[in-house]
Amino acid sequence: MILAQVASGVDAIKVATGASSDCQVYTGIAVALVLIWLMNAVVNSLHVDGGKLDAAAKALLERSSTVSATFAAQDDGLDYSVGTTIATALENAPMTLEEGDCAAQMKSILAQGLLQYSTLVDSPQILLRVSPACANRNPALWTRFTVQYNLYAGSIVALGTDEQRQKLIDSQSSGALGCFAFTEKAAGVMSGAAMEATARYDAKADEFVIDSPTKGSAKNWISQGMYAENAVILAELFIGDTSYGPHLFWSPIATPAGTKSKSRTGSNTALRPVPLKGVTVESLPAKNALVSLDNAAITFDNFRVPASALLSRFGGLDDSGNYVPNLPKGCSRMLDLLISRLLTGRIVLAEATLSYSLSRLRRNWAYCQQRTLWKHPKSSKPQKTMADMPLVRATFRDYAVTVDIISTFVAHTRERVAQAILNQVFTNDLIEATCMCKFLGTGFGVDAMSACRKAMGARALQADSWLGGEESFMPNATCAAEGDNTIMELKIVQDIVRGRTSKVPLGLMWRICGDTRGRSATTAYLTFFARAMLLGKKALQDGQLLKDIANARAHMRVIDVWLQSKKSTLPGAGRWLSSYDDVILNFPTRLQA
Repeated sequence: MILAQVASGVDAIKVATGASSDCQVYTGIAVALVLIWLMNAVVNSLHVDGGKLDAAAKALLERSSTVSATFAAQDDGLDYSVGTTIATALENAPMTLEEGDCAAQMKSILAQGLLQYSTLVDSPQILLRVSPACANRNPALWTRFTVQYNLYAGSIVALGTDEQRQKLIDSQSSGALGCFAFTEKAAGVMSGAAMEATARYDAKADEFVIDSPTKGSAKNWISQGMYAENAVILAELFIGDTSYGPHLFWSPIATPAGTKSKSRTGSNTALRPVPLKGVTVESLPAKNALVSLDNAAITFDNFRVPASALLSRFGGLDDSGNYVPNLPKGCSRMLDLLISRLLTGRIVLAEATLSYSLSRLRRNWAYCQQRTLWKHPKSSKPQKTMADMPLVRATFRDYAVTVDIISTFVAHTRERVAQAILNQVFTNDLIEATCMCKFLGTGFGVDAMSACRKAMGARALQADSWLGGEESFMPNATCAAEGDNTIMELKIVQDIVRGRTSKVPLGLMWRICGDTRGRSATTAYLTFFARAMLLGKKALQDGQLLKDIANARAHMRVIDVWLQSKKSTLPGAGRWLSSYDDVILNFPTRLQA
């Protein structure tokens, strides 16, 4: 039928043009297409951007990064008010370079109950919605916040029984800090899927004995570990010689009474807890950013915890000491539930990093607007500022709107994750989206900071620019947390290969095919994927190809969400995807961090 329609069309053209043969028609069509392409190329080459700011981009750059302004600007119909109090406390806390002082700030905020643990049970979305307010000069405190509420308390809420949840809620007033002892030295970001720490059940004592049997099984890079009194610990559960796989255990690891510690820059105000018998806590080497956040290596040697320490909402011991699984519908193994605990962390890190980066772009754009350029004393021309320079203006515009486009995708995924927590159903599609949020959000944060430094020149060296190490290195740190970005990209490809996600998402491609950038991302994805199919197993040796597949697929999803968002209809926002195309929709994908 299609061939018949083509033939009919050719006959119509022959009649209209007087062509004597089909060959002349096809030749004419080919020549016309080439001429159209050439004309388009000439028009594009003569177009000068000039960095013009549309109304929406101008409003985005000039908007305040305060908590109230940030929440008000979300414009997605969601309630952010519950998180305002704690976000304000985090933003207004004095900047400190002392681990102990920063820990004391977190203890105080926690004990005040500015965000109740009970909120995590009833409305998990409230916790996730706090992250867009991250903008100040104290990323270490924000990191402590997400460790305390998301990783530590969130894990107890997600996997603990009602009794364990209530115990957590009752403990908040003490201000006791906790940590998430998940990643191991050897397994690194693969911890959970690969791990060595063990928890063997002692039936006579009704206790679990937790051990780190090898040097590689030490819990590593444990944020807030030096000042934590409690920990959620990942270990492989054994009853006799039978392994029941990785599980989480909640237990005190240190006593509140401690000694005043000596920090790297002098004494501080906080008392460091004393580890319990069987627990060794050691500080990791000094960092060049987030210096007021302690990171620890924790090892266990015959560390005994009561059987009740096992977070047993979805699997625990019966009265006879036998293991009884209770997995939610659609979940086949405990490992999937444990890995789901990292989904919220990926969302929080991505959203906080993007907001953090945007606040620096805004701060330096404000400087550009008041930084006058030299002009001859006798000149009558209007006084110009740094913001009038086309390249500077284009840089701030393009990076700011791209941050906003990615943020829109992250916010959309965030709400999906919150609903999944309530339903206890984590689909492969959602897991893929959170991985994309992680490597796009944190990776582009690095790029945005680098571009801002280049645009500002010597100004970037001044402390007030907030472009120095402690003030701007957060994106580099978040790239490696909650799953290194490269691991996230490889997981995208792995899930495609294993059939967990669609190899050719036709519905997604159809929705974005009406936009030029959507077609570009789709073409790139299909090209890279086809090459991988032709290479077969050899494709596994081409890291750049795998990276490009993951990023092209991520761009497709970002563009899809953006085209459906209200923001895409704002005055002037129609060209924002052009900025996105210029600064991030490029292949081969660069190594961001």
